[in-house]
Amino acid sequence: MILDGLNPQQREAVVHFGSPLLVLAGAGSGKTKVITHKIAWLVKEKGIKANRILAITFTKKAAAEMQERVEHLLGSRPKWISTFHAFCVRVLRENIADLEKGFDRRFNIYDEHDSNKLLKDVLRNMNMDIKNAEAAKSVISKAKQEYRDNIIDYIAGLPYPASAYARAAEQYAAILQQSNAMDYDDLIYFVVDLLFKKPHIRKLWQERFDYILVDEYQDTNKIQYLLINLLIRKDGAVCVVGDPQQCIYTWRGAHPLNILNFAEDHAARETKLDINYRSTKKILDIANRIISGADRIWEGKILELSTVRSDEGEVGYERSESSGEECSFIAEKIQSLSRQGYLYSDMAVLMRMSFVSRGVEHTFINYGIPYEIIGGPAFYDRAEIKDMLSYLRLISNNKDKAAFDRVINVPPRSVGAKTLLKVAGNYVTDWIQALKDTKLPPRQRANADRFITTLTSYEDSIEEKPYTVLMELLRDLGYPEYLAAHYKDDYEDRKGNISELANVLKALETAGKPFSEFLEDTILSSDQDRIGSSDSVKVMTIHAAKGLEFRVVFVMALEEEIFPSGRAMENPAAMEEERRLFYVAVTRAKERLYLSSAGYRMRFGDAMFATESRYIEEISDELRP
Repeated sequence: MILDGLNPQQREAVVHFGSPLLVLAGAGSGKTKVITHKIAWLVKEKGIKANRILAITFTKKAAAEMQERVEHLLGSRPKWISTFHAFCVRVLRENIADLEKGFDRRFNIYDEHDSNKLLKDVLRNMNMDIKNAEAAKSVISKAKQEYRDNIIDYIAGLPYPASAYARAAEQYAAILQQSNAMDYDDLIYFVVDLLFKKPHIRKLWQERFDYILVDEYQDTNKIQYLLINLLIRKDGAVCVVGDPQQCIYTWRGAHPLNILNFAEDHAARETKLDINYRSTKKILDIANRIISGADRIWEGKILELSTVRSDEGEVGYERSESSGEECSFIAEKIQSLSRQGYLYSDMAVLMRMSFVSRGVEHTFINYGIPYEIIGGPAFYDRAEIKDMLSYLRLISNNKDKAAFDRVINVPPRSVGAKTLLKVAGNYVTDWIQALKDTKLPPRQRANADRFITTLTSYEDSIEEKPYTVLMELLRDLGYPEYLAAHYKDDYEDRKGNISELANVLKALETAGKPFSEFLEDTILSSDQDRIGSSDSVKVMTIHAAKGLEFRVVFVMALEEEIFPSGRAMENPAAMEEERRLFYVAVTRAKERLYLSSAGYRMRFGDAMFATESRYIEEISDELRP
């Protein structure tokens, strides 16, 4: 019964026993089915108790799905199907005294919000700019993922500006310990540290499990790789499942070599799942063509997918004249499909960079199409958009306290919390005037005066010329340079968001509409109109779509410097990841796939020619009727 419904490849993976196993599982090939049936087979056929099998994956959703499937097969819910972090919490609860770090088993776990707030407090107490909290957190996180014995010394030895966060990292760790709390990175770091330094604890956990399975192995970073290796027993009772073609997280620490070298590192048998149960032939033809161009380092690991579906499905490509027309094409196609019986929730719009979603949101509102932004904030909720709109709001209305609080120290000008308290003590209405009248040390006075002069110089023009004000303000503030320095990982996306805001304000200014009307009509209406039925089109980046599938998928903005991204073009390894990212986008589609690009796209209010993505030329044969 356990093997019923499995194809020969899946069956081979399920019944292999006696040595490590690497399962290369292509998109839609049933990898979750293999993992869950293998657990059931190990229990039913090999006599291994369910509570002595450990299965690790990355998300709660994936873990819950595995638990439900295994429970259906065995009649009982397994104990050790878990995410990496949840597993490590259980280890620490049992062995916290052996860690010898001053924690007890009631330790709290700080989520991202908690840890970021704590780090901001640390930076504030050190008289450092709290706007650097995100950069500091990234440095600390990456140091823990690399598993360094002394995190503080490691950070101090990094090139500037990363090295500047060593003291902050030390204080951050000290306060966490005093609070009997750990952040997400600590959970895995401390378990690896414990297993490395305490052989008797390592042996205890190795003997706890008779078999280990790891899902999405291509996404493991260095410390997760170390954790699995520390848990594997000498008899090599381990199976890892993954797809190198879907390795799209190297920017956050994933190491492709973990899966590429697994068979050699562990003398493992290798089996492949290349029958796709999700997508139609036309969609897979595009996916296969794209991934066939991957670098030779993937040789032998590339899977050419075939399908069991008899319907060919539909693929299409639309080259619109402008980005606005591209969004209209998508909206009209969605309306047409809706009339044919497709639900809005059957469809998704995917993009490489999130700034592209602004045009989609605007168009969907005009067409009355319900939508939901997945995996990120709506356009006007993004930090850089809030920054610049707050500047414009404060110029328009000096009484806007929220806007003043947000921008007074962005970019950094050494006007911190104490200064704000002085200002608040003097005035509660006109914040620009308050800042003028507050007594400050010479350096802060000079910075405050420049801030005041910049804002007041635009008061007479903001209502009628918001685009002009924005462009000059960006230059006066050095805001693009600020973004480049503080958001290195996603600078291009953030810069693109500012460009989209400029496009909106250029259109507003050209139409002769006042800025106040924009604030009322555009921002407020978009927030309210997004609230609606769960039957909505999902709008998201491709990274956010990983692991999902839809009957209909749109992949838009297929243009050079967007997809592939401009920054990736400087790095061959990054370009390889862009190719894998496109493969992931294509393989989210089950029945229909529509690709699109624009002949020109607005950048900072000007129409810029957009070159068609190189991927379109590569798949031109597959796009022909």
